[in-house]
Amino acid sequence: MTRFRLGDLFGIPKSPDPDAEMEGQLRELEHQAADAVPGFGAQFLNRAGDLCIDAGKLDRGLNYLGRAIDMYLLAGRWDAAGAVCRKLLRVSPGAVRARCTLAWLSIGKGLGGDAQAEIRDYIHAARAAGPGHVDLTRKQLALMAEAVFDPDVLEVVAEQLWELGDHTGAKKVGLRMKAVVGGAAEELSDHDQERTWAAVLRAALMGPRELSK
Repeated sequence: MTRFRLGDLFGIPKSPDPDAEMEGQLRELEHQAADAVPGFGAQFLNRAGDLCIDAGKLDRGLNYLGRAIDMYLLAGRWDAAGAVCRKLLRVSPGAVRARCTLAWLSIGKGLGGDAQAEIRDYIHAARAAGPGHVDLTRKQLALMAEAVFDPDVLEVVAEQLWELGDHTGAKKVGLRMKAVVGGAAEELSDHDQERTWAAVLRAALMGPRELSK
């Protein structure tokens, strides 16, 4: 049975359903993201994330922002990816993957001081998230050690591995750090820098399933 509305007698339109309106906006943003030039669809997913977060749908908003980050990374738009990571962390400070991505971006850019801070923040978030993250974090740190040529950053990686109980891994990174300080490790060539960014992209996009292999 259709529910009677007094407003129908006077031609008063129904108030819009905010949820239905938002769903329509999200569908449109999804279409725009899919149809955009490669690398530029992320801005629509970014807006979708903001829309959900403003509506109090945090988990859904974080999912959209995570997809935007991945799309920016795949397009090589590193600064945009970092900006969305920082936005995500403002509403979800404990987001482990966003902190890991920021650490990788700092490594790729050769920003040693930033990388040290980001790595420590990443490990702190991972440990706070629970024991299930520890093994995955060790694997990320091992990958970081392979991509880094800064002894100060390598020292932080070794320190964090030791604190996570991977003493063998920490000693291995320590040996690499000594090789870098002693000049045994070669400077990065342009080709090596490209390989470093490839490693950054690959590691930053890794989820638990890939890291568990």
